[in-house]
Amino acid sequence: MSHSANFLHRAEPAPVHRRHGIKRGLVIAATLVATVLVGYAIWLAVALGALYAAASDGRAALEAARDAAESLDFDTALFELERADERFARADRNAAALLPLEFLPWVAPQARAASALAAAGRSAVEALKIAATLGADLARLSGLSAADLQALSEGASPGTSLGDLPSATKRLLLRRLVASADELDETAERIAIARAELAQADREGVASGTFAALVPLAGKLAQAEETLRLLSRAARVLPAFAGIDGSKTSLLLFLNDAELRPGGGFIGTYGALTVKDADIAALYTHDAYALDGPAEARVTQVPPEPLRRWLGAQKWFFRDANWSPDFAASSRDALRLFRSEQELGGGTPTAFDGVIGFTPAFAADLLRLTGPIEAGGQTFSSENVYDKLEYQVEVGYAGQGIPLAQRKEIVAELVERMKARLEAMPVSRWGEIAQAAERALVAKSLLLYSEDPSSQRVIDAVGWGGRVASPAWGDALMAVDANLASLKTDPAVKRTLRYETFKNSSGQYVGRVTIHYDHEGRFDWKTTRYRTYARVYVPAGSEFIRVTGALKDDRLHEPSGAAGGADVGQELGFTVFGAFTSIEPGTSRDLVFEYLLAPSVVESIASGSYRLKVFKQAGAQEGGLTLRLDFDKNVTSASVPEGRDKWGNDVYELETVLDKDRVFEVAL
Repeated sequence: MSHSANFLHRAEPAPVHRRHGIKRGLVIAATLVATVLVGYAIWLAVALGALYAAASDGRAALEAARDAAESLDFDTALFELERADERFARADRNAAALLPLEFLPWVAPQARAASALAAAGRSAVEALKIAATLGADLARLSGLSAADLQALSEGASPGTSLGDLPSATKRLLLRRLVASADELDETAERIAIARAELAQADREGVASGTFAALVPLAGKLAQAEETLRLLSRAARVLPAFAGIDGSKTSLLLFLNDAELRPGGGFIGTYGALTVKDADIAALYTHDAYALDGPAEARVTQVPPEPLRRWLGAQKWFFRDANWSPDFAASSRDALRLFRSEQELGGGTPTAFDGVIGFTPAFAADLLRLTGPIEAGGQTFSSENVYDKLEYQVEVGYAGQGIPLAQRKEIVAELVERMKARLEAMPVSRWGEIAQAAERALVAKSLLLYSEDPSSQRVIDAVGWGGRVASPAWGDALMAVDANLASLKTDPAVKRTLRYETFKNSSGQYVGRVTIHYDHEGRFDWKTTRYRTYARVYVPAGSEFIRVTGALKDDRLHEPSGAAGGADVGQELGFTVFGAFTSIEPGTSRDLVFEYLLAPSVVESIASGSYRLKVFKQAGAQEGGLTLRLDFDKNVTSASVPEGRDKWGNDVYELETVLDKDRVFEVAL
């Protein structure tokens, strides 16, 4: 028993002892927290390191698959794709290991982003498996040995080349490729999904090291998607020209864009190309005058009025056939005039299945790939092919003692040697050839037409036919020039196009189209004053108001400089305004058309949804395009945004380049 007066009383510890206890507790707690944090950091570093390693291994396997595919070793490519899939699956498991701690700072976004990365990698693998399987099918159908395929991919001379394959084998290859269009589309869509997942991972903020492992993949996937979409379009168009089920013969139009015409350029040279089972069975080229000349006295076809009035043409010859800016329409005219002149000249009409038109710009693009080519004792490169060839066939031939009728034989020699050079290029560069063709088709320096309606619908659907069709709704504009007796002056003339809309004093919407010509040349053997009959295509229902800048004729034929008027008509579903003008070397001129907007365009503005399609003329150089569209109501958004300094008013203003058909959508 206690001797304390109050045995229930318990002595309190001294204050100093209590403070020491608190400190010890804090130290222990801090130590525990530090230990946990260090452990967490180590665990997280290990997890992220494993994730990074798996992602890097997956990327490496994908790159190995690509290298194998470029070597036409598709079995190895498929093996590497399986390996890549396993690595990305491992990365996904590593990402899942982060999920139990997603309540901790920074972990949750990392887990989500890492999972998106792994998903992107696996989506890419699944897509590329489809493409590799198609490649394996084609390689197997070819019957070529592994050694021959390797040599073919490297541009060496294999024991057996694609050209040596039996026709039946090549037919099988073509049919398999044509049948793959939907597979190629599916593959491209899967790659698009993979790219979207990569972008999502980037937005989520995945650890920089892990994301860096797949950054190179994003660019390669974009290229792969573009290539697959191109192959899909080609697979759909191929039957019209490749001669899969019997030979296909196409009329070749050499469109000289230095003498610009509505359908691409003056037809100074033509050819015929026969293809069977993807082999060129026959190819020849001729001077267009060699066709027109023998039939000249018997031709009765009346030319379009501007050709008669400003070119002095009393008859419509094949060389002037492409008067329509729609390549399908001008091709039909070219075929009709060609057959008629063959008959009138005493020949048997050639049965053509289609038309292929191209300008010197496309030839220059191909020469960038092949390198310089020698023909006729001269060396042609992408930089000089137009000037050298033009000089040779217009001037140089005479000094060399070459008869007028043979002056364009150099074109045939150049075409034949370019064909041989392209066929010898390694498979690894076929993509470059395809991409050059795609660029030319979009820019309208290469154009296709098929006499078969179903094939033509496919060509129009993929946008390779230079089609000019009135849009189902909205606004539209196309400015078209026709060089009439101006030699080869077009390269010296720079054009810009300006389109404005506004309300007049009566509250009506007015459209104003200004074509600005700047003649930077001087008089010489190929350049003179520029004489053009210009047409503007606008939506049906537009009402002509006035034209300024038009002339009755050029300075030589009309020294007074008297103003000309405008022609108004309907064509291709458009209302068309046309006028003649002329620009002297070293001067500039504006040709301006004003008109009331079509009721359908006014209605689209009233509805708050405006759409404008601006067509590029085939063969025309790319030029500046300026839009100043005053809607008298606030612009809220646009598919092609204005600069920030232009926001917040009733006017949509933009300066861009017309290098292809362009579409602009504006919400009001």
